[in-house]
Amino acid sequence: MQAYLIDSSIYIFRSYFTLPENWQALDSGHPTHAVYGFTAFMLDMLRNKNPEHLFCAFDESLRSGFRHQLCPDYKANRELPDDALAFQLNACRQLCRVLGVAEMASETYEADDLIGAVAKNTRLANAQPVVVTRDKDLMQLIEAEDLFWDFGKAPPKTQRQVEKDLEIGCQQMADFLALTGDSSDNITGVPGVGAKTAKQLLLHFPDIDAILDHLDQLQDLPIRGASKLADKIDTHREQLLLARQLTTIFTDIKEAPSLDQIAWQGINLDAFDLFCEEMGFADKFHDRAKQLRGRQFTPSW
Repeated sequence: MQAYLIDSSIYIFRSYFTLPENWQALDSGHPTHAVYGFTAFMLDMLRNKNPEHLFCAFDESLRSGFRHQLCPDYKANRELPDDALAFQLNACRQLCRVLGVAEMASETYEADDLIGAVAKNTRLANAQPVVVTRDKDLMQLIEAEDLFWDFGKAPPKTQRQVEKDLEIGCQQMADFLALTGDSSDNITGVPGVGAKTAKQLLLHFPDIDAILDHLDQLQDLPIRGASKLADKIDTHREQLLLARQLTTIFTDIKEAPSLDQIAWQGINLDAFDLFCEEMGFADKFHDRAKQLRGRQFTPSW
């Protein structure tokens, strides 16, 4: 049994930046091209996989999350959504509800954290998490029986395949990002430690804690510039440990839904048609949605 855990923003923004603004909401006049693209994506997912369990995670902690409390500079390079984009993001959450798909956002935790928490609950229920995203940050969640899948772009990957691409272990991804920094999230790593050096360090040590415990051994490693590595890392020790807090996905979230709570409920066709009309693309998806109408699942609770 599989549970598909969707990093919604990835697929919303894919449409937001690639599709023309050919559709507008009837009431507000806001463009709805991202909603259109996300609707097509979700219907394809439901039709192709006929999933019994499905969960969409959204981001609402754009300035209020616990990482911002740890580091005010975290994601400070990102602009908050304007009214038009915020409208589309909220509409995509509404879409999930009319499709009968469990969804969640939090002012404290990011979508990555929600996916991590639901993945943990899924494993506890002896089901297989399928993390649907293209975001490298989420690779750290992948365990032995999990799958990592960028739907529509590449086949699902096992932990072994992901680690072959990464050249490090999935569980080392947060340490790797802490060492190198992550410019997309405005996280500063250790100056002078790039991707190649970080991977070599993590080949010899399992994590940052082990590296810090064995700084005296770094000069003997077959790594370019090894003689200066210990000083670089020790000088930026506090920054490195903070960076790892920022890059590590938090999975102990009490309010995260269980496997039973993310059972696909089946589409409400009338509500879906009304939603599409309000979004300015009435009848575009009716026939595709109608094919899903009979696909109902009875929750076990």
